[in-house]
Amino acid sequence: DVATKARSTASGLSRVEEFLAASNCSLNFFLAWTTAANKFVLRYRRTIESTLKFHPNGCLVVYSPTLELNHFQVFWDMGYNIIVERPDVPYLIAGTPAEKWYEGIEEWRKGQYFFSHITEIIRLATLFKYGGVYLDTDVIVMQDLHDLHNVVGTELAGARGESKVLNGAVLLFDRGSRFIYEAMVEFNTTYRIDSWGWNGPELVTRVAGRFPRGAELRILPTMAFYPIHWAKVAKYFRDEDPEDQHIVWSQMAKETYLFHYWNKITKKLVPQPGSLMYKVLNNYCLMCNDTSTDG
Repeated sequence: DVATKARSTASGLSRVEEFLAASNCSLNFFLAWTTAANKFVLRYRRTIESTLKFHPNGCLVVYSPTLELNHFQVFWDMGYNIIVERPDVPYLIAGTPAEKWYEGIEEWRKGQYFFSHITEIIRLATLFKYGGVYLDTDVIVMQDLHDLHNVVGTELAGARGESKVLNGAVLLFDRGSRFIYEAMVEFNTTYRIDSWGWNGPELVTRVAGRFPRGAELRILPTMAFYPIHWAKVAKYFRDEDPEDQHIVWSQMAKETYLFHYWNKITKKLVPQPGSLMYKVLNNYCLMCNDTSTDG
């Protein structure tokens, strides 16, 4: 059950709160994995590796009802701070606008997009409660993220570079963020059980459209997180048009904080040696000698 309660402890703190308090984290990172444990293959592990490569003193919390609690023991043994936690959704959303949405949880479970929607709530509530970085598992970190605060990335820009579509696959927000609070209000008041995008990728675009730019919200250009649009990404899994691949790679190496590679579209693609995706997966890793057919 994705809402399983998993609170700790004699201190009264949750297991996550104890972990964060004890680890002296330079930056908090949160991910969610709600599908089967055996689907967590090498390319998703590279998300963990690339994050730790640039943030060795950061703390990673992977919310998952399916992964074993010791799934990332190898990283812990290497000295990194990482835990798997069972998502306790009622605890995370207590005192937030998402509490009202959760009252209908038995009805929402019937929807075909429930796991995507519950992951959205986990992402928003976690950032509001703890602050830090939320990452989808189909990203590779390419730079240190410490200097980014209260930012969301542009997925699609207009002809003059203006942001048209934002995306919540990567969110970096301070604890108690007013923008994240407004996103939870929007999620609760406009929820649609029948739509994947409305409550997910489209949510941050709507909220940002009426939220003032400034210290509480910065919008980064496409090159920051989404340098290759989903409609074009398959090409960069193949070893073709080397000149273009080199140009894009060179620009990303300078301007991209992390690369979201659109797993919904690319999960069945195998990165070919010489392709941009092959370079990305194998240049920002810790256990780079590990290989598999997906990476």
